[in-house]
Amino acid sequence: MLLPFIKCHGSGNDFLLIDEMTTPLELTEENRSRLVVALCRRDGGIGADGVLFHQPAENADARMRIFNADGSEARMCGNGIRCLGRLTLEKYARDTVNIAVMQGILRIRWVKDFFPGVVACETEIKPISLNPTTLPMVWEKPQMVGEILPSLSANLRFTALSAPNPHISAPVDTLDRDDLIRIGRLANGAHPLFPDGVNVSLRRVTSADSLFVATYERGVGWTHSCGTAMTASTFAACLDGALPFGQPIRVFNAGGQVLCTALRAPEGEVHAGLLAGNATFEWDGEVEIDPSDALNPLRHVRRMRDRDDEIRAYDRFKAACNAE
Repeated sequence: MLLPFIKCHGSGNDFLLIDEMTTPLELTEENRSRLVVALCRRDGGIGADGVLFHQPAENADARMRIFNADGSEARMCGNGIRCLGRLTLEKYARDTVNIAVMQGILRIRWVKDFFPGVVACETEIKPISLNPTTLPMVWEKPQMVGEILPSLSANLRFTALSAPNPHISAPVDTLDRDDLIRIGRLANGAHPLFPDGVNVSLRRVTSADSLFVATYERGVGWTHSCGTAMTASTFAACLDGALPFGQPIRVFNAGGQVLCTALRAPEGEVHAGLLAGNATFEWDGEVEIDPSDALNPLRHVRRMRDRDDEIRAYDRFKAACNAE
């Protein structure tokens, strides 16, 4: 069968978006994971950090399933849901839609003045929890805020939180990509504290309303950006008192910039965040697959339409981010 897809990205975090409302895929769960691995391979596949499946939902306008490049399914994806949300907004010609994800329903809306020519959306990020069991994390205290983990680093102070993906984030004066990759591999290499692995971020406050975040993403590795990691790191920086709760924070990353707002709830209620950023469609394609086999190798990948205007607009936006 011919499988249409959209190559898209949020802050350089790139995905293949597959609209199962238009082209249903009757796949076993095993073959869905194998398809993802084959599609995401950058040597012989199409190449991406993950695959977004746009599916019908009973209690929302659409459902998102997000799979990482290694074939594992994630709870949520802040960069990916903006791309899938855009598709849903366009499909229904609405200003706001509701998207069902693994842990609830999130509201997506247009952000029409983000940057000239850059299509952008804002999504809710929730629930955000400081309870280590929600990651899960093997930790005896009710929270882990600003703690040194000697098995990962002798001096970095990590905060653990789910958003709702599992995250640990530490403040640094200087971001060292090699050190981040080292820590990320340790934390995701059958580490006793993190039985299911964890996303690892280093953050540097750059002004009273801005932050730079670098992330080693579980199931992906070093990535240009991770939406839930930027939200989690913003929340952690607000817990430190370095940034204010309830105000939009400019969060820079290797792929561009987003706006994150950390929303701290009263005791007993659910913390949340808002994440606004680009939802860029780069090109439309199709690939021939056989749903009954291992789906590897893929056959006849065709690039059907380039969206050059969107690519150029995002390049201008990224250049403006780098200039700050």
